[in-house]
Amino acid sequence: MEINKIMENYSFSVSSSCSGFEWYKKTIKHKGKDAFITITNNEGLGLPESLNDPVIVEIYDLDSGSEIEKSRRFDSLQACLDTL
Repeated sequence: MEINKIMENYSFSVSSSCSGFEWYKKTIKHKGKDAFITITNNEGLGLPESLNDPVIVEIYDLDSGSEIEKSRRFDSLQACLDTL
C-alpha cells in the first residue's frame, strides 16, 4: 500500500512549508489542549519514503505553534504507527 494512503488511514495529511519542507500532520488533543503532531524523516526535512525509514515525531500547541513535547525519534515509521 502506498505510504500516503497508509498515513491517511491514521488521519495524517501532508503539509509543507514555503521553503519546501514536508511533514505528515494530524490535529490531536494533548493533555487537554488542542495540538498537532508532525512526523518527518530522520533529517526532519521531508517525508519518510517507507514504513522502515527512521522518523522524528513532534507535538505542538495548535494555537501558539510552540513545541509542547520534546522531539522523539523512532527507528521506523512502522514503530511510530504501532504506538498510535
